[in-house]
Amino acid sequence: GKSAGQDFGVGMNPEFLTEGEAVEDFMKPDRIVLGGIDERSIEVMSALYKGFAGVPRIRTNPSTAEMIKYASNTLLATMISFSNELANLSSKLEGVDIVDVLQGVHTSRYLSVPVSDNRVVHPAIVSFLGAGCGFGGSCLPKDTSALIAHGQQHRVDMPLLRAVRRINENQPKLFVGLLSKHFRTLKGVKVAVLGLAFRPGTDDVRESPAIPIIKELLSKKAVVKAHDPIAIPNAKKMLGAGKERVTFAATLAEAVEGAQAILVITRWKEFEKLSDLVAGVTPPPLVLDGRRMMERGKFVRYDGVGLGKRRKAS
Repeated sequence: GKSAGQDFGVGMNPEFLTEGEAVEDFMKPDRIVLGGIDERSIEVMSALYKGFAGVPRIRTNPSTAEMIKYASNTLLATMISFSNELANLSSKLEGVDIVDVLQGVHTSRYLSVPVSDNRVVHPAIVSFLGAGCGFGGSCLPKDTSALIAHGQQHRVDMPLLRAVRRINENQPKLFVGLLSKHFRTLKGVKVAVLGLAFRPGTDDVRESPAIPIIKELLSKKAVVKAHDPIAIPNAKKMLGAGKERVTFAATLAEAVEGAQAILVITRWKEFEKLSDLVAGVTPPPLVLDGRRMMERGKFVRYDGVGLGKRRKAS
């Protein structure tokens, strides 16, 4: 029988935490958004953050606070899909590498700051304006779909976000298509999939591009062995394991042993050891870099997202 604003307050205080970095993000926030139905509600929430001096505080109403959260996540999703769309075009062009293209974009004065004689890019720009095999997790796919649905409820079309979602949904299949360019058929090809979590630092496989990539490989009768430092138990629940399914390797070395193709899906730092593990292996496996994190010159056979055709000799 009580009423909001008179007997109690209502507030919306969205979080901006990244999986695997949540504690650091909480202790060092880039902003604090306080949405309340009245000034008293906002003041109560603000008092909770008394110890966070020097952090920008945005005081607004609950609906706007919610929209800030969705807008923040869908912007990141848009940056990723934008990068991947350019990567897909670059892969068809002669002599173009999306890594070089985006490096040139990163260092524009809109996305970097001058330090001495160089321009320094914020690491987040590099991580979201970068090509790969798609985004996943519990936030970006869900929030993009939520805004699209919310637009439909209010008879507002969301063509940009629909394109963002469509590009991301297609990216895993395009990645497997890149692999198919190197083999007449994938039937019986031994493929090592490195990375199951949607990002390093977490065991979360929700919406991870690794899952549709593995399913696509299995549909083409490839022999799949997968490895992830911590996400194997969750991946097993989602994929299952058996005689004709994917097998799981406890170590990186075990995963790549005997592989004809190695797919890098998650940007785990330990995967940087891959070049040492395959050095001297005959015949050399194809390394297909879904995150463009490897030094391509360290591999005899290398391909990756957004890597264009070799320029023909003149």
